Amino acid sequence: MSTPIYKRPWGRLTPRQKLAREKSLAVLKVMRNSKNSLHVIARQNNIQVKTLKSHTNGFKKVNGVLVAKKWDAIPRVMLINEDGKTMSIEIKHSRTAGVIGRYHNAVKYFLNSGDKSKLNKFRNKKIKDSSGKIHRLETDAEKIMKINQKIEEPEFYEVYSR
Repeated sequence: MSTPIYKRPWGRLTPRQKLAREKSLAVLKVMRNSKNSLHVIARQNNIQVKTLKSHTNGFKKVNGVLVAKKWDAIPRVMLINEDGKTMSIEIKHSRTAGVIGRYHNAVKYFLNSGDKSKLNKFRNKKIKDSSGKIHRLETDAEKIMKINQKIEEPEFYEVYSR
């Protein structure tokens, strides 16, 4: 018997399965923050409930209604800043994904305001990837600024002639 799709590591998914997992995880996130039913949200996001179930296993029945589980253990790839560079790591828990998301919000806040206070909460924060390797989130202001400067701006194409 093969491993269920929601348990498979990111690297063992086909491109179509990766796309379905990303979309399913996005819908699961919406479900956790919404009062709408699973069927309504699935329809709004153009995805079948069957696909959501097979790619996340993130739902349970409460009083006969499917609701999102509070946490999940679905492998996913996320970007982090570490040692002055951006890298992608595979993590296997939604709690870790939440920490990384809050870290990125703190980085964005710092880059927009110059205030490092929200970054300080992540100073000694360690993240464990799915292979067990420990990563430290970058909190050095200068290194974060350098990382941000390396990000290419999308080209702006002039639509109107002058």
